[in-house]
Amino acid sequence: MLPIYAHRGASGYKMENTLAAFKEAISRNAKGIEIDLQLTADGQHMVIHDLDLFRLTGQNKQIRDVAAEEVLQWKVGKRFLRRFFGHRILTLQQFIEFARVYDVALNVELKETYMGKQEKIREVVELIKPFSDVHFSSFDLSILAIGHANYPDYEWCLIAKKSTDWEELKSYPWLKTLHINKRYYNASWINELCERYSIRFYGLTGKEKYLTSPRPCVIGWITDFPDKVEQKQKGFNKV
Repeated sequence: MLPIYAHRGASGYKMENTLAAFKEAISRNAKGIEIDLQLTADGQHMVIHDLDLFRLTGQNKQIRDVAAEEVLQWKVGKRFLRRFFGHRILTLQQFIEFARVYDVALNVELKETYMGKQEKIREVVELIKPFSDVHFSSFDLSILAIGHANYPDYEWCLIAKKSTDWEELKSYPWLKTLHINKRYYNASWINELCERYSIRFYGLTGKEKYLTSPRPCVIGWITDFPDKVEQKQKGFNKV
């Protein structure tokens, strides 16, 4: 059984990156949780995916331009529903207070607002240190390089794309793990990557046939539906 990480919590059931989604992940037996972190204008760590706040809050602003005090006043949710049924954005510290009770594994994704912010990356790692099973991920190699230079004992993972410069990656010998969208699971170029890297695939729904017999290089799954992926991996779901 490979580890399963609930993507932004059990976001297939509850609003992403909210306390409700993280509680749902635990209730659906997720052993790991993936979160996204962005920085506010005053350097506070917020558990939210988007740089642009419009999709989630309706505010036509970017989180890096707004102070944490203002961000914490807004609710995230679907349009027309968030005013009455929305959820508060969490600080990293609030998430930690929730998650440490369960000692879940963590996949911490550092978003674009961490580019060039060595001290802020260090702050995140220091806050996360109480957890025994943690790895960090990012689309940005420079963020990962800073993280690895300061904390080489942690796993620093690139979220790769088809357009990633695979030759450039050879310049980062410490990079051992990739996170890749599941749409590329059967792509021919994955074969070569499997010889060089460990891979976690994300975007799974629980219907993928290969969950019961994954590639040797696969070390985990990242999904909005942790319970469905677990059932399929165990062979209970034949759909």
